[in-house]
Amino acid sequence: MKLAVFSDIHSNYHGFHACYEEAVKRGVNQFLFLGDYVSDCAYPEKTMGLIYHIRDRYPCTFIRGNREDYLLNHKNGVEDGWVSPSSASGSLLYTYEHLTIEDLEFFESMDLSGKMKTEGYSDFYYCHGTLENTRGVFHLGSESAKEVLNHLDADLIICGHTHRQGIFQYKGKTHVNTGSVGVPWDYGGDAQFCILHGDKGIWKPELIQLNYDKSLAVKELYESHLNEKARVWTRIVEKTLITGIDQSMLCLTTALKKWENDGGSGIWSMLPETYWEDAAAELGL
Repeated sequence: MKLAVFSDIHSNYHGFHACYEEAVKRGVNQFLFLGDYVSDCAYPEKTMGLIYHIRDRYPCTFIRGNREDYLLNHKNGVEDGWVSPSSASGSLLYTYEHLTIEDLEFFESMDLSGKMKTEGYSDFYYCHGTLENTRGVFHLGSESAKEVLNHLDADLIICGHTHRQGIFQYKGKTHVNTGSVGVPWDYGGDAQFCILHGDKGIWKPELIQLNYDKSLAVKELYESHLNEKARVWTRIVEKTLITGIDQSMLCLTTALKKWENDGGSGIWSMLPETYWEDAAAELGL
């Protein structure tokens, strides 16, 4: 058996489609999706269409990521201050407006995490961030990772969220981060996923980095007018797509510091647009 694990697609249909085709070419017969299906890139409806295509043809397991939580909170009337245009929330609002009721109900049906049980194979855990929280951070090799592995009643856990692909082994147990399909960090922006190979009842992970035509995803940021709605955020995403270098937190912290130096205060979603632009200019975005 070969099981492909996809995480953090972030509406990048082109990276997603390339990974799907590669997985099929390699003989994958089952798929596990770890969340953050949409937001950041353009035309989320194209990504959702491919997800449904795969779901109709292969055994699939889906859990939600933090981006699905944000979108569902918005649907349920949670006050989030989303406006457009906005570097802070314009991309999220654009994404929400391009989703259907079917899409949102699909997200609502998803669990937070799970334990994969396949006859003839060892069980393993899977999650987006951590087992309890889609926004939790489970860094490879961290003390928290060691603590989780110490108490895990399985030999393998696989997750996403950090966009950092890798494998960490500790006391006979394995923590895999599958990386990001759609907005990957490192490897020159190549799309990332994982294949779990079933071998004598044991799952053996293979990490994959896949080159694809990144210019198609970048072109759609502008063709869709997402850049007009998400402003600086779109330029951050563009750089990550092309280079694999993420500057989202650096841009945000730089902008917040400038705001605070001018006497401003508040949560990041309230950050005036001029500070985003000043920070972006300083970082060459």
